Amino acid sequence: MISNVKFNELANHVEQMVKRIDELESQVKVLAGTQGGDIPPGMVPLTTLAAEFGISTKKAEELAHNTGVLLIKQKSGGFIANDGKFREAARLVLRAAKRKYGSAYWFHPLLGKFQMSGGIPK
Repeated sequence: MISNVKFNELANHVEQMVKRIDELESQVKVLAGTQGGDIPPGMVPLTTLAAEFGISTKKAEELAHNTGVLLIKQKSGGFIANDGKFREAARLVLRAAKRKYGSAYWFHPLLGKFQMSGGIPK
C-alpha cells in the first residue's frame, strides 16, 4: 500500500498539475481571442488544408467554392472550412486531375490549371 507521505506528495503534485493546466487553458483562450475568435469543432483553417494537399490557398478556396464546401471568413481575413467535406472533395477533384507528361501543371475543369506538390493524395 501507499504510505500517507507518498499519497500526500502525489496529491500535491496533482494539484500543481491542475493549476498549470488551468493557466495554459487561459493562455490558449487569450491567444484564440486575438486571432479572430475560436474555431468551431470540425473546422480547419483553409491554409492548413491547402498545405496538406500541396495546392495554393487560392486554388483551395476555388475548390471549396466549386464543390459546395462551406467556407467561413474570419476577422483575420482568412477562411475556415469543414475538415471532412473539404478533404473528401479535394481527394475526388485532385485524383481526377490530369497532367501532361513532363509538365509541372495539373488541370481539372473545376480548378483550371494549377500546381500540386506531393503528387496525387491517397
